[in-house]
Amino acid sequence: MPAFFEYLRNITYYLMFATVAGILAPAGKYRKFISLVLGFVLLVLMLRPLAGIGNEISVTEWFTGIIPNNEAQQNWETSYAHWRDTYLREVFEAQLEAQLTTLLENDGFTVHSADFDYSDDFSRITEVRVSVSREEQPQRVPFIRIQPVQIGQYQKPEENPTATAAKNLISQFYNLPTEHIHVNVR
Repeated sequence: MPAFFEYLRNITYYLMFATVAGILAPAGKYRKFISLVLGFVLLVLMLRPLAGIGNEISVTEWFTGIIPNNEAQQNWETSYAHWRDTYLREVFEAQLEAQLTTLLENDGFTVHSADFDYSDDFSRITEVRVSVSREEQPQRVPFIRIQPVQIGQYQKPEENPTATAAKNLISQFYNLPTEHIHVNVR
């Protein structure tokens, strides 16, 4: 008997909800559609006890084509998360490349390629690899300068001044140590 009273209580609550929804529904062609949908839901509520007579059928089995199962939902969520992350990475890298290109072109460099390493949450750039070229202006040399050679000491080869200038510019802009910036001069 308690199941029967619960059944009546559910239908009563639903009818009160449907009445309020009918009152709040906008006048016009949508009111008929809303009352049709509410009528179908009432019909399902009333026929629900009959579904359990022959065998136990759950409501979700009635709508198997409409309600996605958990596995399909998880696959969809995984696919969406993968698409979202890929899209965000592409947009972030494109913005970084455009920003770096503008920064270096304003100083006379031509950027051929740029590659970035960054944190997963896009909050920090960890490494920059860029290939640049720069047309050097011919320098006037008023005299010939001869650099002294020190014998017996290892001399660290000097880095290309174009690469050094690009590294310093990128280091200042992105607040990165120059060891994390790799510049290839063409």
